[in-house]
Amino acid sequence: MAARTPADIARDTLKLLATRRLAPTPANYQAVYEEVAGLLPQVSFPLTPLRRIATVLPTQTPAQKRLAHAFSTAVEAQDWTALQAVIADYAQLDLGIAPKAPMLQEAPTAITTVNVLPDTLAQQLARLIETTMTALGEEDQRMQELSDQLVHFLRTAPPPLATLEQRLHNYSYRLSFTAQDQAQRRMGMHALLRMVGEHIASLATHDAALQQQAQSLAAAMEQPWTLQQLDRIQTHLKSLLFRHLEIEGSRADAHEQLKSLLAEHAKQMASLGKLSESHAQALTNCAQQIQQAQDLGDLTPVLQAVVHSGSALATENRIVQAQLADLREQTQAQEEQIEALSHALLGVEDSTRNDPETGALNAQGLQEALLTEAARNQRQAQPTTLAALHIDQLAALEAENGPQAKAAALVHLARLVRATLRPQDAMGRIREQQFVILFPATVVTQAAQALARLQQELSQRPLLLDDRAVPLSFSAGVIALSGLDTPAEAVQRALQACEQAQRMGLGRVALI
Repeated sequence: MAARTPADIARDTLKLLATRRLAPTPANYQAVYEEVAGLLPQVSFPLTPLRRIATVLPTQTPAQKRLAHAFSTAVEAQDWTALQAVIADYAQLDLGIAPKAPMLQEAPTAITTVNVLPDTLAQQLARLIETTMTALGEEDQRMQELSDQLVHFLRTAPPPLATLEQRLHNYSYRLSFTAQDQAQRRMGMHALLRMVGEHIASLATHDAALQQQAQSLAAAMEQPWTLQQLDRIQTHLKSLLFRHLEIEGSRADAHEQLKSLLAEHAKQMASLGKLSESHAQALTNCAQQIQQAQDLGDLTPVLQAVVHSGSALATENRIVQAQLADLREQTQAQEEQIEALSHALLGVEDSTRNDPETGALNAQGLQEALLTEAARNQRQAQPTTLAALHIDQLAALEAENGPQAKAAALVHLARLVRATLRPQDAMGRIREQQFVILFPATVVTQAAQALARLQQELSQRPLLLDDRAVPLSFSAGVIALSGLDTPAEAVQRALQACEQAQRMGLGRVALI
């Protein structure tokens, strides 16, 4: 008789299940399949109960720990033989018989079932939720309540995983709506601010200064809205509103001037009209006298009166035209003066915060950056570091190559600092040969490491001067900013640290 194939056995198994009217469950199918195939019934491995037993086994002694690990390994491998040996070793522990060491073999790593969340992980998760709520704000009261409940649940005695999973599911579901609401708010604020800028720009399309401020505001809004970028947006918006107020003031002055010009013009035209009316009346009288004249002698006084009236009218007309020409010249001169003042204002605004030679912040810009960072530290405590830099042997470089070499060295260092450091770091020029670098959210040691990288970059990229490579180095002093420091005090302490580094030698960094 030919051997039966697995397909035949499966077909007969389904027929027998239908004949006996048994439900096609996995257990019934396995039992009938073994019966049809003539196999011994296989006992299912009780994986879940044995895992629970593995979690309660004693592990006080090294032997117990080893046997508990071997028990878990046998359970996960579903090895009855190894499980039997481990149980026998546990039974021999009370008899004082040392169990045999298990044979070395590769076994899958034991999986430990955890029913509660570890305390350290629960505390970290609670702090994460509190930080998340600080970022989301207090507008959503329901989100605040869920966060408080979840934090309280995590900080009580070990939270069970099943309950924690359900709470986290509800919290993340609500958090997704809050995050979408925050994103829509940001988009709405962005659109509102852009609409304000576009509206103000459309009010004076002919004013180059206002259009430039509007373009700067639009460009700033396109960048990610970090705290530093928000400060820049606020600065551009203030400049735009200030320029708009200036234009409105100039427009009001021009309106008043135009009113006075029109009033003067009306006055002159009224006087001209009176002369014209008198001249017309004189001509009418002359015409009547000419009609009544009997001889040419009677016409002489009449013609003299006509000539006199016409001369007076022409003289008054010339005077009015001269006055109007003077008024026109005055108006044109004032317009040219306003335009010149507008261009001068643009130049002043560009130079109020930046050094024109190196592009770094000047004293005013550095003071604003320090005050902004101090305000940020009040909102969220974080370390801030200030470093003062001085180029070594700059006087010798100037004496050897001239003042243009000194200027080139300063520009080269400023450009290298901007290319090497982070975008949030601010660089300012406080003296002719000294710079200051502000490191937000940075401790002193990290700032010193950043300066070391800058020293290395400066040595690899020397100053090119007349086809020569001139090596440069700098000395630096690094301090940690305190909340009690004013900008002037912080800069002075950084300069003192820089002087200490110069006394130590070339290319040194002093930490205070």
